[in-house]
Amino acid sequence: MYCHTDLSDKELIALVLKKDEQAFGLLYERYFPLLFIYANKIISDEEVVKDILQDVFVSLWSKTRLEINTSFSSYIYAAVRFQLFDYIDKQKVRQGYADSLQHFLDRGEYATDNYLLEKELQQQIEKEIMNLPPKMREIFILSRQEEKSYEEIARQSNVSLNTVRKQVSNALKIMRSKFTSLFFTFF
Repeated sequence: MYCHTDLSDKELIALVLKKDEQAFGLLYERYFPLLFIYANKIISDEEVVKDILQDVFVSLWSKTRLEINTSFSSYIYAAVRFQLFDYIDKQKVRQGYADSLQHFLDRGEYATDNYLLEKELQQQIEKEIMNLPPKMREIFILSRQEEKSYEEIARQSNVSLNTVRKQVSNALKIMRSKFTSLFFTFF
């Protein structure tokens, strides 16, 4: 019978691959404290570090084959370093998602609702414009949608400047009365 404490890392690994719990326990005892100090310098959250180290050791235990071209200590430190950097990368991604979500909540929390309300309001405006009397509608569209001056509209429509002013004023009164009641149904 041999004593596990006298075995080298290489010999302990050979036993761990054969699922020798004592050999695994000894490797764990040899390396966990040193790896913990190393990892805790990179990530200051002790619980996260413990979880990462546990994952590394569980991975080691689950292996049935293992080729180590360097020393076991180099191998295990590299495995821990990889897991640490993987954790940090994932945290950055999570933080990026959290920042993006917060930005969305801060700036555009009601963007979809506002877009739908705006679209519905635009449709209602178009409908009400179409309900105006034909000449009033024509003058109103030239004034508000085509942004023509009253003088241009008067020339184009063969009406007086006062008629243009009166038609636009009346159209706005009609639209205002329609949208005052509509405004209260939206909000």
